[in-house]
Amino acid sequence: MDYKSLLINFMSGTGNSFRAAAWMTKMGKQRGIRSELYPIARCREESDVDKGSGELLGVVFPTHGFTAPWHVIRYALRLPLGRGKHAFVVATRAGSRIASIPFPGMEGTAGYLIALILILKGYSVRGVMGLDMPSNWIALHWGLNSVNSGFIIDRAKAKADAFINSILEGKKGFRGIVPLILGLMLSPVSLGYLIIGRFFLSKLFFASGDCTGCGLCAESCPVKAIKMVGNNKPRPYWTFACESCMRCMGYCPNQAVEVSHPFAVILYFLATLPVSVYILNELGESAPMGPYLFVVSALLNYSYILFVFFIANLVLFLLIQIPLLNKLCTYTTLTHIYRRYHEPDTKLGDMLKKQV
Repeated sequence: MDYKSLLINFMSGTGNSFRAAAWMTKMGKQRGIRSELYPIARCREESDVDKGSGELLGVVFPTHGFTAPWHVIRYALRLPLGRGKHAFVVATRAGSRIASIPFPGMEGTAGYLIALILILKGYSVRGVMGLDMPSNWIALHWGLNSVNSGFIIDRAKAKADAFINSILEGKKGFRGIVPLILGLMLSPVSLGYLIIGRFFLSKLFFASGDCTGCGLCAESCPVKAIKMVGNNKPRPYWTFACESCMRCMGYCPNQAVEVSHPFAVILYFLATLPVSVYILNELGESAPMGPYLFVVSALLNYSYILFVFFIANLVLFLLIQIPLLNKLCTYTTLTHIYRRYHEPDTKLGDMLKKQV
């Protein structure tokens, strides 16, 4: 099939998804197709969501919690009606390599969830694929070294090129059926991530004493989730909008962005207190009974959990401005010794602007 134009919208934290989208955009250009690469982060107004749209739309993004990030789900829901326009979806996933043995990631429902939304909006989805890129969750684990990450990236490029070539030739390619089935089995985990987990993770970040207050993390955050707070020496503060994409950690010039693992334990303990039981017991006979009891209990617990996340993180933000406590938080977290990672060929500025 002869496409005249290709638009790929992407979300990327450390550059993995950007690099995959850039490979496919380049392949389109080599075929003489007008190709554009546009960050989903800039699609904030209705008029911008479909900016530069062409005959073929690609959506490329990372997997979070075995599904698509909320930011990408919201983007897909806001897309204008497709009216038969062709589209494809690529979800990058956490590939790794140990002792020369590659281990694939698992995208779960990520790709097919976005594909379903596109279909419901009238797009003709031509393909879905999960693509292994170097695991970049450096809040949890040590970043991969250059040898292992290079190995995974080289394999990913070959797979991405083959996939986009197939799509541009008019073929269909729906891959990742097994991960989809596993993702459906893990759907409670994915739902938990979307409604609670991502808020928990967003409140674990803090800036160490190496932070200069340059504001680069806030300026480059793809979802504008970081605010610089303070007059004399502004420091980054992570809001609930954070998607834990690891861009701030991966690209901080001073490696000052940390995640507090001890604070995560404290936050988990506080959040799991059975507050609804205490409240409903206090209400006694006036508490709702029957089917309403579960709903009220769930709403009470959910409200309490979000409140605890907010207040506890606010307290942490204030306390770490005390140098001694900042050092204590810094030297009791594993991220202080972790190797940082971002896609080696991707500069921060590459992901902040439209690529033509």
